Amino acid sequence: MMACQSENNVPIVGRDQVMRGREMHWLRIDRYYSAPPEKLKYFGTFNIEDKQQFDEWIDDVQVVTQPMLCQHCEAAPCENVCPVNATVHDQEDLNVMIYNKCVSTRYCSNNCPYKVRKFNYFDYNKRSFDIGKSLYMGPFHKRKDDEWDLLKMSKNPDVTVRMRGVMEKCTFCVQRIAQAKIAQKVKAGESGDVVVPEGTFTTACAQACPAGAIVFGNLKDPNSKVSRLKKLPRDYTVLDFLLTKPRLTYLAKIRNQNANMPDYYKTGWPYTFEEYKDKMGNPFEEAHPEGLNGAEPGGEK
Repeated sequence: MMACQSENNVPIVGRDQVMRGREMHWLRIDRYYSAPPEKLKYFGTFNIEDKQQFDEWIDDVQVVTQPMLCQHCEAAPCENVCPVNATVHDQEDLNVMIYNKCVSTRYCSNNCPYKVRKFNYFDYNKRSFDIGKSLYMGPFHKRKDDEWDLLKMSKNPDVTVRMRGVMEKCTFCVQRIAQAKIAQKVKAGESGDVVVPEGTFTTACAQACPAGAIVFGNLKDPNSKVSRLKKLPRDYTVLDFLLTKPRLTYLAKIRNQNANMPDYYKTGWPYTFEEYKDKMGNPFEEAHPEGLNGAEPGGEK
């Protein structure tokens, strides 16, 4: 999140604006919690006097984190409702914003099922840092000239600094894509080999992720890492039933089934699966009567 904010000149709006639901992050980390099925009955009906049960539920919780950013949908619902075509597809099939065409209807944000589009309520880059002033200075409160000149040095010169009244969102670091394409064309010369090789560049979030959990690449190259990952059976689309056809997909989390691991559960399945099975039934019983790989989870096979 911090790499994205630094790379793309995303403003810091302050605590007051965040509490009003006006955060500006292009990328957020969604967190999902799940507890053992036998303890789910305490969720929502927790008695403050029954502190012991509450502590057990907290200590035995499973957490899944999911980065959520613009999905760059092929059938993007945000594009259909913009009256001025300020959000469109480019030649790379990315969903991009044309800031100087945006007229602040915010229809795109309302129509986005992933809620990843952000609106500039103020001209954050020119708001005052004067503690004696109100936190709600408004859009026309300008900084001093010397202060503004100093602030511009902290911005990425390759990315537009947005003004009040425009929508913005993740662009897959389109400025890095453009730089890589220009460098490859210069390198290719008259040979015509203008395809950017894999590994030449990546997005800021993928570059900063220490675990390598974010992978960016060319989907048109069947041998690229991102294309190989998308072929795995763990690949899935968020809100797939909406048929927005996102370019961005996720891989299902793998949990260690070793019974000696501290997060091992007696059934071998994640808590979320147990909750699903109780409500919807076991989806593997018909296809795998003996369990996956011929054995129950956690078994010898």
